[in-house]
Amino acid sequence: MSTSSRKALEELLAQAQRLPEDEKQRLIADLQADKSAVPTEARRRNAMKRWLARAGSGHADVTDISRRKNEYLAETYATKS
Repeated sequence: MSTSSRKALEELLAQAQRLPEDEKQRLIADLQADKSAVPTEARRRNAMKRWLARAGSGHADVTDISRRKNEYLAETYATKS
């Protein structure tokens, strides 16, 4: 959570604490009744599809063993004779 988001949330909580008790109860009831933040199965599946679509699309400018695997494998198999 970013610093600005955290500050905004803290301000909202401070404002909620200053509400009269009956308004606090109404706010709590409204927030508990709001199910829009709870992901549905379809939303979960769509999120997973988007996540899987990105798999393998990352790039690093670092050379590692996986990019030079033939070199390493040839060396490994050559010494096993």
